[in-house]
Amino acid sequence: MKNDFNLSECFDEFHRDLFRFLVKLTGDVHESEDILQDAYVRAYLKSALFNPDRGSLKNWVYKIAINIYYDRERFRAREEKAVAQYYDELYREAETGGSELNFEYSKEMINAAVMMLAPDRRAIFLLSIKTPLRDVAEILSIAEGTVKSRLFYIRKELCANLKKICEEENL
Repeated sequence: MKNDFNLSECFDEFHRDLFRFLVKLTGDVHESEDILQDAYVRAYLKSALFNPDRGSLKNWVYKIAINIYYDRERFRAREEKAVAQYYDELYREAETGGSELNFEYSKEMINAAVMMLAPDRRAIFLLSIKTPLRDVAEILSIAEGTVKSRLFYIRKELCANLKKICEEENL
């Protein structure tokens, strides 16, 4: 059932309040703008699902925006956890390999070491931080075992890059 309303006109009535709410919720103006835009697009695409008997359009769009915020927070938490695990693993590997890392600078150094990777290797590494290995394999059209093997060598290369960066900083 297609609803007979102009979402754009309705949205004009409450988007400023929704934006202010999102700024308070997120603490970030740019993040709030992104969520607001995503909410508007999602509401537009799903407008046939809106049922005025279940509540107002304003409440429906607020709910969409809040769900987008929750999704982003869940993704951010998973991403931060995965990145922290990788940093810890690389830090331990570099430490046991005889390289002395200054922990204050280790994230900056790791970022520099990642940028030293060839683009295809960097893509595998960065995808593997946020994405299950089976999905990385599907995205890159290679076997999951190949992804695991390449990640093994990429980690070794990252450790070598970290050692090189440490040596250059000690000069």
